[in-house]
Amino acid sequence: MEHCYLKKGKDFMRKTSAALTWTIWSLAAVFYFYEFILRVSPSVMIPELMTSFGITASSVGILSAFYLYAYAPMQLPVGVLMDRYGVKRVLSTASIVCGIGALIFSIASTLFIAGIGRLLIGASSAFAFIAMVYVSSHWFPLKKRAFLIGIANSLAMLGASAGTGPLTMIIDSMGWRKAISLFGIFGILLGFAIYLILRKDRHNTEVEEETSHTKIHILESLKQVASKKTTWVNALAALLFYMTTTAFAGLWGLSFVQTAYNVSKEVAGYAMSMVFAGWLVGGPLTGLLSDYMGKRTTAIRIGILGALACLIPVIYFPSISIYAVYVLLFLVGLFSSAELLSFSLAIELNSVKAKATAAAFTNFVISCGDAVVQPFVGFLLDKNWGGVIENGIRAYDTKTYQIALSCLPITLILAFLLLFMIKKEQASS
Repeated sequence: MEHCYLKKGKDFMRKTSAALTWTIWSLAAVFYFYEFILRVSPSVMIPELMTSFGITASSVGILSAFYLYAYAPMQLPVGVLMDRYGVKRVLSTASIVCGIGALIFSIASTLFIAGIGRLLIGASSAFAFIAMVYVSSHWFPLKKRAFLIGIANSLAMLGASAGTGPLTMIIDSMGWRKAISLFGIFGILLGFAIYLILRKDRHNTEVEEETSHTKIHILESLKQVASKKTTWVNALAALLFYMTTTAFAGLWGLSFVQTAYNVSKEVAGYAMSMVFAGWLVGGPLTGLLSDYMGKRTTAIRIGILGALACLIPVIYFPSISIYAVYVLLFLVGLFSSAELLSFSLAIELNSVKAKATAAAFTNFVISCGDAVVQPFVGFLLDKNWGGVIENGIRAYDTKTYQIALSCLPITLILAFLLLFMIKKEQASS
């Protein structure tokens, strides 16, 4: 899930054809879609990873989180790098590195090598959303920018959906190593395509020449943002809110649904896809609700309560129909999309000069929390493991999953309470 980056500087007139302009935007969109598939891919191959590397749930959580260990610290410098070197070099390099990371992950014989692959994927993926915003800001007129940037999150959710249900079928048919290696090759080819197409674009050259002289005082803005208590409160609340998506839909939910509801991996994969489908639909709806209400914190709290009410039956009442689970998980995603408002709130809580930094700082905090919660759930699974071994790996029963996943309702409640620490007048739109 990636978020708003505001580009300072003058507007540039397009000097490319409409077809080439949309081709450039589409390439950035494809990379954003692609990296999100790789981000969530470990969720559909947990047993395969445990078997291949001889590891337990805790190690799977850490391996998946290696993406975030690189992604989180890259959140602050990526905007500066994009401004300094331009989208041609940065985005093409990011796509190639992402592809190389996927190839390393696919051929890894040890957990250490696989972790390096995930680190490369995470570091390069940090550029995806910013590149989308960069292209939308420089290649399109003002009246189209808000629309193009707004649908970027929907593209990410489509990628997340493709990385759960549909990817399950691909892995079942050819194995996880071959599937990920093909994604790696695709990323490298995409990187070369981005470079070659942008190389021929006269407008891109002018953008690079202009932005290479721009000085970004990010440390000054970062100090200003980080010194405000409300910035931290909002970021921590957003972190706690998003944990349901990253820990449940992003990694452990598929295995839980498969075990608790006694369904196939494919059925469970599509159940997780419903969460991301809910995000896709809920993003614009929560924005409209927030604008209508005029209060960001109120809209976010409604989203938290809705997500909590829909998540509890899925975790604690596995006797309900799998079709009801599909509906409930769609609603979990729909209500969870209110977390996006945390970035609007971050901008509103800080000065005009620090808007981009406020959003980047919030995303940095969220990413750091994501890197902790995935292995933490794995740790809880191992701590409460009943000693059962199936096919050479640890098997966790429904009760063990319920105990481990109980941290998610708790984080939602904490997020709800934290928002009361932001004064009403500060959170008005």
